[in-house]
Amino acid sequence: MKFSIILPTFNRAHMLHEAINSVLTQSNKNWELIIVDDGSTDKTKDIIYKFIKKDSRIKYLYQKNKERSVARNNGIKEAKGDWICFLDSDDIYHTNHLEEFKNLINQKGSKRGLYFSGLSFGLYSEDFEEYDLTHKNNIEFIFLNTIGTPRACVHKSIILKNLFNEKIKIGEDRELWARILNNHPLYWHNKKTFIEIEHPNRSINLFSEKEGIKSIKKTIKNNKHFVSRRVKKQSLSNTYFNYSKSLLKNNNSSKAFWYILISVLINIANPQRNHRLLLLLSLLNIYNSKIKKEYIS
Repeated sequence: MKFSIILPTFNRAHMLHEAINSVLTQSNKNWELIIVDDGSTDKTKDIIYKFIKKDSRIKYLYQKNKERSVARNNGIKEAKGDWICFLDSDDIYHTNHLEEFKNLINQKGSKRGLYFSGLSFGLYSEDFEEYDLTHKNNIEFIFLNTIGTPRACVHKSIILKNLFNEKIKIGEDRELWARILNNHPLYWHNKKTFIEIEHPNRSINLFSEKEGIKSIKKTIKNNKHFVSRRVKKQSLSNTYFNYSKSLLKNNNSSKAFWYILISVLINIANPQRNHRLLLLLSLLNIYNSKIKKEYIS
C-alpha cells in the first residue's frame, strides 16, 4: 500500500519546511511526495530542491499560477501510489497520519472509497474528533462536517475519474467529496492526525465570503435529492459562522457580528445557537465573558 501525497504551494517558502518535514517523519515510510509549485516567485524552488537531494521520494512540478485545484489535479495525474492524500504548505501531519489511514483501510478490507482523518488546530491533540453523526446518508455527512482536503485519502482509481472542479476557488473540496460519494463509500477515523495551522493568509480569509457562500449553495443544489431541509439550513448556518470567525481573527468585528447574526437566524435550531448568541452579546459588550478571546487573536 503506497501513498501519494499531493502538496500544492504558492509563495509559502517560509512555511514549507514544516510541511515537508512532517511527511519525512511519518512512521509509515511507503510514500511519495509530489510538490506542485503554482508559480511561486520566492525561494520555494530552492527549498524543495534541497529536500529532493536528501530524499528521492520527493517530486517537484512547476506550473504557471493557475490556483490550487489545477495544481492538485496535475499532481494526481503524476501520482504512482495506490492511495492519494493531500497536504497544504501551511499545515502539517502528525507522525502517525499515514499509518492511521493504512490501519483504517486494512480494517475496511482495502475497500476503495473516500477516507477522512480527525483534525487538530495548532498543536497535536490526543482528543478524539467529534463528528456530527445525525446524517441520513454520506453526502449529508460532508455538509454537517467541514472536511478540508488535507484530511482526505482516496483511492487513485476513484479520484482520477473525479478530479477537482478547476472553476471553483473555495469549497472545491466539499463539491468533490459529494461527487465521489454519489458512487463510493465513506469511512473515517477519530484520531486527530492532521494539524491545521491558523494564520491570516488561509484561503477562507483570502477569498470573498460571497464566493464561498455561493459555492456551498450550488453544491447543495446539485445534491438536493440527498440533502434534507434540516441539513441544508445547518450547513448554511455553519458556513456563515465560519466566515465570521475568520473576520474576527482579522479584527473585523462589525462585519463578523452580522455574519453571526445571519447564522443564527438561518437555523434557530442549530446546536450552537446559544453559544453564538452569547458571542453576539459579548461583541456588543452587553455580556462580559471570555468567549470573545476564543476568536479574536
